[in-house]
Order: sequence, then structure tokens, then C-alpha cells
Amino acid sequence: MKKYLTAYSIALQQVLQRRSSLLMDRVGGVAVIVSLYYFWKALLGGKAEFLGYTGEQMLSYVLVMNVLRSFVFTGRGWELVGEISSGRISSYLVRPLSYQGYTLALDLAQKSVHVTASLLEVGVLILVIGAPVYMPKHPGTWALFITAVTLSSLIFFFMEFIVSSLAFWTSESGGPLFCFELFLQFAAGTFFPLDVLPAALQKILNFTPFPYMVFFPINIYLERIPAEQAAGIIAVEALWLAAAVWAAGTVWRVGLDNY
Repeated sequence: MKKYLTAYSIALQQVLQRRSSLLMDRVGGVAVIVSLYYFWKALLGGKAEFLGYTGEQMLSYVLVMNVLRSFVFTGRGWELVGEISSGRISSYLVRPLSYQGYTLALDLAQKSVHVTASLLEVGVLILVIGAPVYMPKHPGTWALFITAVTLSSLIFFFMEFIVSSLAFWTSESGGPLFCFELFLQFAAGTFFPLDVLPAALQKILNFTPFPYMVFFPINIYLERIPAEQAAGIIAVEALWLAAAVWAAGTVWRVGLDNY
């Protein structure tokens, strides 16, 4: 465990050293959140409710979504693709560590920085424009929300690991990774609540892990989902995580054999 904590510490310092890259990432994040906030605010107008969301809940969805984007969808997929394609992966294979554990430590370092920055952005936005924020009324909601977000972040990590591992077979794996990340954010409810989609499409997405990564966790936070149903959602997330861990391990072993 000590070596992974050391890797986390070093990675944290490296992320903070690349200040210009971090700043540009966060500027892009601010542009997205401000655009979505005013889009939904204009769409709500003077309506008391929209798609079952109160005005406070809908605008809070946008704010919480910004934090979740920074925590759930921050990853090292592109670095893994580069390490496999360039052959640098060989240097890790001879070290006494689990590559997945090492990558997860680096991933957590990036998430720590980005989620802290996103919380500051949301805080400033709330102070500057007086954005309404829905706060859960039941203490148990926080435990359910944090558990759901933790599982969704791990699901993304292993799913991205699987797609990035395609670099063992093709040098063009960057294309599938880009398409995967773009589609994932759409299907997870990052740009809008999935309630706006046709009911049939919502049912199809519910058979995938995508809505469990942003849409359901935010709805747990907004207390639009009863505690019993939230526990069921978390159980489904745990099953998806188990499947992702198994698939990532299988693809990794087969990829190493090919490598």
C-alpha cells in the first residue's frame, strides 16, 4: 500500500506543477457549467416545475454535475494508450506492483485536484450569481450519494482501462477512446437529465452502466429517489463494477500475451 500512496503523492505534485494545463482544463469546465446553467435557467423561465424537477433542483443538477464530471470522468486513458503504443509499458511490467493499482493511484491524484477546483468554481458561481443550491434534508442521503459516486468513478476507471487497452492490438485506439468518452458523457446525463429523452430510450440506457455514473447519483442527492430504491441502484452499480473489474483483468491479460 505504501508504494501506491507514494505514487499518489508524486502524481499529485506533478498535476499541480502543470498549472497552465490545469488552468485550461478548468476554464473549459467553467464555460460548460455557466452555459448549461443559463440555458436551463432560461428554459425554466417562471415555471415552478419542469420534468418533475423544481427550479432549485434543476439548477442544482447542473452545479452538482460539474463536480461529478471532475471526479468521475477524470482519468488517464490517453496516458495508458501512449505508454502501450510507445513501449514504455515494459518498464512497469518488471516492477513489483500491480499496474492497475498504480494507475488507480495516479487517477486519484488527478481527481483530487480537479474535484477541489470544481468545488471552488461552484462556490464562486453561487456567491457571484446567487445560484440556488438544493441541500439534502436527510443525513442518510449523503452516505448513499457518496457511495454511489465512488462506485461510478471506479466503473469509469475500469471501463476506460478496457478501451485504452485496445492499444495492445492497434495504434489507432485513440479514436475509440475519444468516441467512448464523448458518448459516455451523453449517456450518463452529463449534458442534461436523461428525463428529457424518450421513455423507450431511457429504458434501453437503464440496462447499461451509463446512467448509474451521473444521472442516478445526482437524483439520489436531490432526493428524487427514495432511500430503498437508492440502495437498489447502488447494488446494481456494485454488479456493474464487478463486471468491469473482471473484463478489465481479462483484456489486460490477453493484451499482455499479445504484447
